[in-house]
Amino acid sequence: MSNRNAEGNQGSNSIDAWFDVLNHPRRRYLCRYMMQTDADIVTQEDLVEFVIERDSSVADGVSDRQGVSMELCHVHLPKLDDLDPVDYDRKGGRVYIDSAMLAARLEDARSMIENILAERTD
Repeated sequence: MSNRNAEGNQGSNSIDAWFDVLNHPRRRYLCRYMMQTDADIVTQEDLVEFVIERDSSVADGVSDRQGVSMELCHVHLPKLDDLDPVDYDRKGGRVYIDSAMLAARLEDARSMIENILAERTD
């Protein structure tokens, strides 16, 4: 997997990188899928199917399916691959997931939001 950072506050695991990932609905769908599956390895096609089922802006036509597949392949999966919990094998169309680390990083983002909200109410 990509650049490991023990402190989790710089580089590819910075909170800013995670907020950037969570900024797009399709990347949130991908994170949701990765948290729901028991598999350590999933296919790009599985992820395409998951996104199409949830994204109301996408029809289930061949061209829409190809568009989602291309977008995941060239935009969203590489962005997730820049983060430690996900390793995307573009040639093989497989995504390797470290679910425990993904959960920890998402929890970090949730905690940051809670801290910001708590400061606002103090």
